[in-house]
Amino acid sequence: MEFSSRLAKLFSVALLLAMLFGLIACSDEPEPVGPRPGEPFPALDLPALDGPPLHLGDYRGRVLVLNVWATWCAPCREEMPSLQRLSERFPAERLVVVGLTVDEDTNLAREFLIKYEISFLIASDPAGGVAEGLLGVTGYPDTFIIAPDGRLAKRVSGGREWDGVEMVSLLSGLLAGSK
Repeated sequence: MEFSSRLAKLFSVALLLAMLFGLIACSDEPEPVGPRPGEPFPALDLPALDGPPLHLGDYRGRVLVLNVWATWCAPCREEMPSLQRLSERFPAERLVVVGLTVDEDTNLAREFLIKYEISFLIASDPAGGVAEGLLGVTGYPDTFIIAPDGRLAKRVSGGREWDGVEMVSLLSGLLAGSK
């Protein structure tokens, strides 16, 4: 009697697991939101953290690295110095780095930029409407590499060493194709 009771429980658990795996396998993945590689990137107008608004369409003809970040995000803070070095490595006529902070307290962003001597362009999206709504950002940092023709070349989620071999090679390839 005890053997058949155990067998019935085991069968019930196996059936439940099979149904669960079936549901997972058949579930539809949500369509990613935001621009996809190869598609035109929106020519956004973004409020600058300080100074006049930034019109991303003005950077057409150059490689644009748009990095979405926040001061409370550890990987964002870690990659910022390498983004600064990247912005200094290439001439501004060829490559532009723009940071888009989603910090609600813009003073925290200003303090961070001063402390770490970040001088590339910074736009502000404290409500997250552009980052999350238009670009589909769900985690930080999230970086969009826009080719000189205005199309999204690559989206990079998570922190990177932007002046490292992998990223410099990718960006150099985009720059070589724009000559």
